[in-house]
Order: sequence, then C-alpha cells, then structure tokens
Amino acid sequence: MKVVAFLPAKGTSERIESKNLKLLNGKPLFLHTLEKLCDCDFIDEVYLDSESDEILNYASHLPYIPLKRDPALANNKTDGHQMFYNEVRQVDADIYIQILGTSPFIKPETIKKGIEILQTHPEYDSAVLMKTDKQYMWKDGQPLYDKYHIPNSNTLPDSVIESMGLYIVPKEVAHRTKMRFGDNVYMLTGDAVETIDVNYPDEFALAELIMKGIKEKENAKLRMMATFFESAIFSDILCDMGIEATIGGLQPNLPGKKIFGRANTLKIRALRDGEDYHGIYDGLKTYERMTPGEIIVVENEVEDRAYFGELNANLAVRAGAIGTIVSSVTRDIAAVNQLDYPVFAKGYCCADVKRHATVESHQKPICISGVSINPGDLIFADQCGVVCIPHAIEKEVIAKAIETKEKEGSIIKKIFGEENALSIYETEGEF
Repeated sequence: MKVVAFLPAKGTSERIESKNLKLLNGKPLFLHTLEKLCDCDFIDEVYLDSESDEILNYASHLPYIPLKRDPALANNKTDGHQMFYNEVRQVDADIYIQILGTSPFIKPETIKKGIEILQTHPEYDSAVLMKTDKQYMWKDGQPLYDKYHIPNSNTLPDSVIESMGLYIVPKEVAHRTKMRFGDNVYMLTGDAVETIDVNYPDEFALAELIMKGIKEKENAKLRMMATFFESAIFSDILCDMGIEATIGGLQPNLPGKKIFGRANTLKIRALRDGEDYHGIYDGLKTYERMTPGEIIVVENEVEDRAYFGELNANLAVRAGAIGTIVSSVTRDIAAVNQLDYPVFAKGYCCADVKRHATVESHQKPICISGVSINPGDLIFADQCGVVCIPHAIEKEVIAKAIETKEKEGSIIKKIFGEENALSIYETEGEF
C-alpha cells in the first residue's frame, strides 16, 4: 500500500504577500508542514508542489521530491480539485494525501487516522478534515435562532466547516472523479488549533502566537532535560547505534554550563580571490530567523580566525539563543562571559574572520569534525563535549537516555551496597 502526500506551495499570494515564504516563528510557513510530513513514517513519499524554484530548493536537505508546477496553474483561478488532480496524474500511489501549508497545526495522528479509516472502512471513499462548532448564526440581519428565547449553546445544531487543510483519497476515486474528495466522505474532526487556516494577516498573527507557545513548551522540557543528562550518555547511545555524533576538541567558555536545544546552522567559507568580504555580514541574518531556545552552530572553514565575539553574543542573547557552537576560534571572551552566554569553540584569538571569510549558507546542513548537523537537530553540550542528535531518531535516543539514567541509578545503589563489580556487570550489563 503506497501512500504519498502532496504539499502545494505557490510562490505568490495576494492576501498575505509571499505567504508560503513568510516567517512563522522563524521558519517559512510551508516548511512547518513539509518537515512534519517528512517525519511521518506511514507516508512513503512526500511531494512539494510549486512553480517557485526558491520554495522547491529551500529545504533540499529534507527527503521530499520536488514537483515543478506549470506557472499557469499557480494562480487563484486554479481550484483545489484541479490542483489536486494535476498532482495525482504525475504520481502513482494507492492513497493520495493533499495537505495545505496554510494549516500548519494539523497533527500527524489525524493524518494517520484518515488513512486507517479508508483502509478499514470501505463505505468511505475519502476523508476530509472538518471543524465542528455550535454557533449563533445570523442571516440578512436576523438571527437564525429564536431571538426571543436565546437557546443554550449546547442545544444549537452543529455547524460543520471544511478546514481546507487535509484531504485523503484512494487511487480509484481520485482518477474517476478528478476531485480531492468523493461522494461518501469520512469527516475527520480537528480541534480549534488544528483547523486554523492561515490566509489573512490577523490569522497569521494568531498562528505566530500559537507556534511560539508550542515552541516554549518544548524549550521548557529541554531545559529540564539539560539538568538531568550529560553529553557522555548521548555520545554512548549514538555510538552504540553506529552514528558519529560527538564533536571533539571544543571547549566551553563557562565550565559547568549545559545547553540542550535545536540547531540554527551557519556555514562560513574562505574568501575567494577578488571576492567582496562584506558577505560575512550575511551571518547577521541568523538572528532574523532565530526562535528562542535555539543553539547557533557554525562551521567556519577559516579555523584560525575568530568568528563570534562580544557583538554577536549580544545579538544572540537578544534573539533568545541559549548558546553557540563554533568550529573555529572565537574572541572577546571576557565580555561574552559577562553576558553568561555559553560558547563552545577551539580556543581564542583576537584575529577576526572579516576580510578572510564569507557566509556560504544559513539553515542548511553543515559538518563539524566529521559530524553532520542539519537545521533543527538537537544539540547537547557540556564541559565534556558536544553531541548532535539527528532529528529523525531523537525520540528513540531520549528514551534510551532515560533508561540509561535509571540503570545508572541501580548500579550506584549496588556500588554503595559493596556488591562485587563483576556481579554488577553480570546483572546490569554493559555500563
């Protein structure tokens, strides 16, 4: 059973200018949904449908397939059915999903439920995400309820509203009807947040507030975890999984500090002959696309020249960053220490990268000491080292880390109880 998902994301829009590329909590609107789809293990292929090369190439490190749309279909005259079938006719699959980037809060569990309903209930020929509400409706200047006896809200009839966010259709129905839903629709019910459709500036502002709240909830969890774990635990787990994830040779400016957050990546390369050095200032764009709780991770090819000093540290603090990892030397150590801002670097040097380096990329994959780091990967750093936890396996790694801490507690108890070391190994296993 092959399941594919389409994410339409045209490069232009009227109600919100360049809506899909507009930053929602530091990330383009469409990217929130693209990342979510790529994380779904029940979806075999993810297609990004756009006429815009900028959108199609924006997140090239993610495992999606670009679907170049005819510009003639990238306008408001193209209705949802036409756009859907244009996608379907290019890709063979058993079940087709169309999810709109203007609905960034749709949960993976909701998508999975819709697929399972169609697989197990043949009476339904499609699934559509709906919002069900009880509303005091008016028409032509008059209420549609008894205005002389205002009813209790729980007695009102349900108003069923198409969310315009999620459609799931089997192959036969898609080709027969050329529509994104059939005649016997299973109505998936989403909550108030899930069914938000972002098409107007005030809706975008609401989505921004909600996304910031979701992010802060994650940040609070990571702050708590930072006090509980050590880099050695994550390093051992990832090593056992056959993943090179530990970055060696970097020292913290603030011994004892521990940070745990998502990577905001920057790559700096050596300046070429005759190249304008002012490109180094593109690194300041890091702070425009940063959300609180992130860790700035910098691959600097010119390792004997300092990147990230006092001024960058102040900008980072203002943007909400919780630390910086840089593959080169850094500088202004005394001033940065006064900010209580953690920086992990190879050492210190007063010589700056300016006139010697330029920015190559921001929020693209980088590599430090043989460790690949993608935007959004989890970074844990303490006095013993820096570890990158790939996003795709972070839940598994954290679960193993919790098990390891529980096991270490048991071993400590046995050590205090003066149990023989070999006996501890035989009962507890490797440690």
